Amino acid sequence: MSSFIKKLLKLIGNHGSICGKLDKDNNVLYIINLYSTEIILYFCHRNKLTMSTTNESSSSKALPIFIALFILSLSLCGFLFYKYAKNKVKVQEQNEELTIAYQALDLKADSLQNELDIALAQLKLNINENLAQVHLKEDLRIQLEEKITALEAAHSRISRLIEKGNTGGNGGSKKLLEAKNEIAQLIEQNTTYISKIEEAQQKYQIEKKRAEQLSEKSEQLIEEQESLNSAKAILEEKLATASILDIAGLNITAVRTKKGKQEPTPKASKAERLKISFSVLGSELTKQEDKTIIIRITGPSGAVLTKDTRTLTNSDELYSLEENLTYDGTEKQLVYYYDQEADYKKGTYSFEIYERDVLLDRGSFSLR
Repeated sequence: MSSFIKKLLKLIGNHGSICGKLDKDNNVLYIINLYSTEIILYFCHRNKLTMSTTNESSSSKALPIFIALFILSLSLCGFLFYKYAKNKVKVQEQNEELTIAYQALDLKADSLQNELDIALAQLKLNINENLAQVHLKEDLRIQLEEKITALEAAHSRISRLIEKGNTGGNGGSKKLLEAKNEIAQLIEQNTTYISKIEEAQQKYQIEKKRAEQLSEKSEQLIEEQESLNSAKAILEEKLATASILDIAGLNITAVRTKKGKQEPTPKASKAERLKISFSVLGSELTKQEDKTIIIRITGPSGAVLTKDTRTLTNSDELYSLEENLTYDGTEKQLVYYYDQEADYKKGTYSFEIYERDVLLDRGSFSLR
């Protein structure tokens, strides 16, 4: 910098900030004092200095340009100052609000830690009460057990945050405020979560009870069906039994004819035929149908007596008589006779009466 410019700056240095312009030969054309009470213009040309004030008239054509530049510079400085002042006020307001919030909360590490411990204890108590339910749904039990683990992890994390906030200062207060907010969120979120678990358990209980009722009703219907089937089987058995003839008073005696009248005889030598008599009892459950009665008489030797042969045989397929009757459910007295050409032997005879291979009755008699 030339000695001339140094002298110039020294001359105007006490007047505040300046702005200026150099020509192509690095000569100072003008310097404007921005903060002086008057506009002082310095003109320099070829190392010569001249000074003129605003109250002096000038014929220079550059004066309007200098004034315009001055006003523009002044406006720019004013705008920057306004922005700075506005931002400063905003920051101050935010700091004041934050200070008021800290003071209102009166955040202290000990009280926050105590609040956190109480919140954790209460949440775990609620969870354990639900876990104590005997019929708690298994997937809900797993979720609650996992939630306890998550709560303990959150407790450790917030405790570390409180510990960091206990260092004091503006940063510490922010940590405590953050911890306060996280405690509130922890309580709100987990209280809502536990409520949803309880609602799910209630729905499960209702559905389970409904299922149990349906199961009981199903079992009851099954029992009733089994009872009906049993009653049906009994009824069918009774009907089947009722369709089988029920007889009483079965008796077989040896008889002979004397003077035109029939009379019983105990002697084998005088026996002419065997008289079989019995009663068919009545039944209201039996409809009218045809019946076939089989009578088997076994002699003293164990052979079955038949009308077809004089030869005695032990075959179970042989029978002495086969008689048909129409039974309408009313009581009947029946009499049948067995005749054979061979003489009757002395000894004990046995007899059996069947219907459809069902033994109705049996007995015995003796001839001497």
